[in-house]
Amino acid sequence: MIVLTPKQQRLADWITAYIHEFSYSPLIREMRIGLSYTSSAPIQSLLDKLEQKGVIIRVEKSARTIRFTEQWLRQQQSNQANPLSLRLPIVGTIAAHSLVEVVSDNEIEWLDFPLFPGSKAPGIEKWFVLRVWGDSMIDALIDHNDFVILKPEPNADTVKNGAIVAARVGTQTTLKYFYRKDGQVILKPANPNYSDTTVPAAAVEIQGVFMGLIRGFCKVDCEW
Repeated sequence: MIVLTPKQQRLADWITAYIHEFSYSPLIREMRIGLSYTSSAPIQSLLDKLEQKGVIIRVEKSARTIRFTEQWLRQQQSNQANPLSLRLPIVGTIAAHSLVEVVSDNEIEWLDFPLFPGSKAPGIEKWFVLRVWGDSMIDALIDHNDFVILKPEPNADTVKNGAIVAARVGTQTTLKYFYRKDGQVILKPANPNYSDTTVPAAAVEIQGVFMGLIRGFCKVDCEW
């Protein structure tokens, strides 16, 4: 599945509307004016990303040669055929080893999920996605470069022992199994090469509870 950032999606939608109206693709100057950019550089950068992600094909040094790929057109047709969908934000990167500073992406990307009648859980529109960095949860089948779907959980007291959580301690966050014992919270890895982290329960904030996994999404923009 091709996933675009909001700016990339906005440009793709604008090009789609332009081609629908005029039956040929726009010039960069027209895109710049139509999207209210003061320079052509952002448009060129966005077009490069759309081409890298397999959304468009261009003929170099030729005007009005942008066309959408078959893969993108099929995806758009599928989205139209299945109006029940959910869009979740990829809001950053979380460590699956020791506690580290959480990394927030400069520009949020989105993942679209098909939904079926009766499958929408209460509050699902508030769920979010984090990239995984590290292999301390490998025995839970969560690997480096995977994407985890998380449900916000503001109250650590409601989290069940054994749940996989995104836990924040101060300014540091990690993905671990959660256990509560004698006023302490044990953040346990799923890899024998890593040690448990034990902290006072009052010091732990649960950012989210693990609800699902996405693998194989990272193709162009990830640099690890």
